[in-house]
Amino acid sequence: MDAALSTGLRLPATRALRARVAPVRPFVASQAGRALVHVTRLSGALVCAAALTAGQVRAQTQKPATPPQSSASGESAADLRGWLARIHDAAARSNYIGTFVNSTGTSVVSSRVNHFSEGKSTLERVDALDGEPRSMLRINDEERTIWPRYRVAVVEPVDPRASFPALVSGGSEKHIPDFYELHVQPSERIAGHDADRLLLKAKDDSRFDHVIWADHATGLLLRVDVQLNGRTLESSGFSDVNIGVKPDAAAIYAELHRADGYHVVRREVERTKLEAEGWTMQPAVMPQGFMALGCVRRAMTMTADDAGQPKVLQSIWTDGITHVSLFIEPFQPRRQLAEGLTVIGATHTLTRHVGDLWLTAVGDVPPAALDQFMRALERKP
Repeated sequence: MDAALSTGLRLPATRALRARVAPVRPFVASQAGRALVHVTRLSGALVCAAALTAGQVRAQTQKPATPPQSSASGESAADLRGWLARIHDAAARSNYIGTFVNSTGTSVVSSRVNHFSEGKSTLERVDALDGEPRSMLRINDEERTIWPRYRVAVVEPVDPRASFPALVSGGSEKHIPDFYELHVQPSERIAGHDADRLLLKAKDDSRFDHVIWADHATGLLLRVDVQLNGRTLESSGFSDVNIGVKPDAAAIYAELHRADGYHVVRREVERTKLEAEGWTMQPAVMPQGFMALGCVRRAMTMTADDAGQPKVLQSIWTDGITHVSLFIEPFQPRRQLAEGLTVIGATHTLTRHVGDLWLTAVGDVPPAALDQFMRALERKP
């Protein structure tokens, strides 16, 4: 995902322009900082996915759901929905501690993850193991990223988009079989666990293939590879993970209190609608299968007070598996120097100067799909 992507504006797949703290900016833009953003999206999706697909599976059962049985015809739409429901169920109820690794082909970075679900509470702590020391703490609907060297704590709402290990998001799960074809492949061993391996093969050129490995015993997602024509663009998953651990709230709150006295930067997000901001999307131009997940407005610079700061509008779209974010902001020649395409792993970022505006499209999709999103945007008459 792009070096500038954020948990606050979010997401795999992934992903929003990251607001910046001036003294912190150099390491936020590093590959290690990018990985922490990736794994925070891992956490933010757990409760989100549970809410989005609650009608498909039982809430927090004690006994893990068994792997779906393939239909006589092979891997049907019902088979795919069954696998996704099982993965969702595991993400919603599992407690685990593990090491999360993100690889883009040019670099590999890792983080230590503690995730606990207890009753209606969700707690998580993510410690970066590479680069600048930092931790992300999640308590229910709030995330707090702590930068010890700078004594800064950045507080943001939890991302609305689902990602590893919840996978499904946006209420569009029923349409996933229309755009991805399921192939059940031979099982493998991943992160010390026997794992079911599934290929979600894209049915068109607007999205990438996804290879996923889910723990055979519990259904917890262990790894996801984003692929194009059999070539892995980006891989995210556990190198080791202990599933079914006892919740340890003290580990979360101890780190939270260690940041007492830090300068707190609180990121305020204003929820809105694209239409209310004077914009609309042309369905005939957009890639098929993507549904609106949300729209927010917030400051693009990270200061103690967002008041008076330039605002960016972000529209978030999903096909249930991957996400695209479209950003609209005033053109600033000193900051927005050149149009173009940036590629980091599976994440493509397309920027374009249109009149007095600067458009940015970000997502784990091919560049042509991002171009379609940009061309579909138009002002309401």
